[in-house]
Amino acid sequence: MTVLRVPVAKAVISWAVTHGEKSQEELRQKYQLQSWINPETDRDYPTFKQLQNFSRDTRIPFNYFFQAEVPHEKYEFASFRTVNNTTVHPSRRLIETIQTMAARQEWMKDYLIAQDDGRKFKLIGSLSRQLSPEVAATKVHKLLKLEDKFSQLSTDELFFNQLRKTISSLGIMVMQNGVVGTNTHRPLDVAEFRAFILADEVVPLIFLNSTDSRKAKIFSLVHEFIHALLGDDEILNVSPDMDISHERWINQVTRNVLLPAQHVTATLSNDLSIAANLKQVSHIFHTSLVTTAIRLNTLGLTDNREINWAKTIQRQSVESRTKESGGDFYNTAVSRVDRQFAVAVISDEARGRLPVNQAAEMLGVTLKTYAATADKLWQHV
Repeated sequence: MTVLRVPVAKAVISWAVTHGEKSQEELRQKYQLQSWINPETDRDYPTFKQLQNFSRDTRIPFNYFFQAEVPHEKYEFASFRTVNNTTVHPSRRLIETIQTMAARQEWMKDYLIAQDDGRKFKLIGSLSRQLSPEVAATKVHKLLKLEDKFSQLSTDELFFNQLRKTISSLGIMVMQNGVVGTNTHRPLDVAEFRAFILADEVVPLIFLNSTDSRKAKIFSLVHEFIHALLGDDEILNVSPDMDISHERWINQVTRNVLLPAQHVTATLSNDLSIAANLKQVSHIFHTSLVTTAIRLNTLGLTDNREINWAKTIQRQSVESRTKESGGDFYNTAVSRVDRQFAVAVISDEARGRLPVNQAAEMLGVTLKTYAATADKLWQHV
C-alpha cells in the first residue's frame, strides 16, 4: 500500500518548530525533523499521519502545513508589556485564546446589530490621556458606581463579581479562564499575560487570566476597562507595581479608582502601625499590599521603605487564587463567560436560530452538559 507523504515547505516546518507549543528538543526526539527540513528523496517527507500528530503536538493548525510560505497570523496588537523584552512571541495558548474570544466577540457584535443596527459602545473615547489621573479616575469611579461599595462588600470575590457585573452592564463583555478552552493540561501562564482587551466600536471584550489572584484580577479588570474607554487594544502582562512608561498613566488612574484619596485617608488609624494600616487598607479596598503601598506613597503617607516591605511580604505570601480544578464544574463554566453573552447565546438557541452544538461550543461546554450549564447561567442572570 502506498504511504501518502506530504511535501511540506522547509520554512513552514522551521516556523512550526520555533512557534509551536512543545520545545524543539521534544519535537526532535519524536520526529525526523532534519529529514523533513532537508529531504533528499520524497520518502524523507512526513506522512499524512505524522503531520497530523505534529500539528497536535505543536498546536499549529493543520492547514498551515499545506501553505508554500510561512503563515501570517493576525495578532499584531499583541505587543507585550515586558520589562526586558518587547518582542516576545505569543504562545499558542495565548493565540488560541485570543482567536476564541475574537470569534465570540464577532458573534455578539452581529447579534447586537441585528437587534439595533445603530448599536454603538457609547463610552468609547469618554476618557483621554490628556486628563489628569485624578480627573480621569473620578469619571471611571462614577461609571463603576463604586461609592460606598468598599464598605458594603467584604470579600475580594464579592467585590470582583459586582465590578464585573457593572462593567458587563455597560456593554463590555467580560470573560475569564485559566486554561485553553476546557483543557486543564494547557493552563494559561500569568507570567505571559494577566489580561487583554479587544477594543470594538460595538462591544469591547475584556479577558482575564483566572490563574491570577483575585486582587490582581480586580486591578486588571479596572485597568482594561480604562483601555476600553480609550478605545485601545492591549495585552497586560506586567504586575501593577511595574513602572512601565506607556502604562504609567493608566496604572495611576486605576490606583486612584480603587484607592480614592478621601476614602483611604478616612480608613487610616493612628492606633495602628504603618504595616497594620497597609494591611487594613489592602483588605478594605481589595488591592494588593504593593498597590496599596504605592498609592499611599503618592499621597505622601508612606515612603519607599514601606513599598519594599510590601514587595517582600507579597513575595513570601501565597495569595488566594480561584482554583478551577476540584471545584463545581457548572460554577466554573458559568464563571468563564460574560452573562450578557450567555443570555444571547441561550436565547438564540432556544428560538432555533442557533444549533445547540454551536451554542454549547460558544459557552465552552460539551453538548452533554449544555442544558445544565444553561440552567445554571439563568440562575445567575
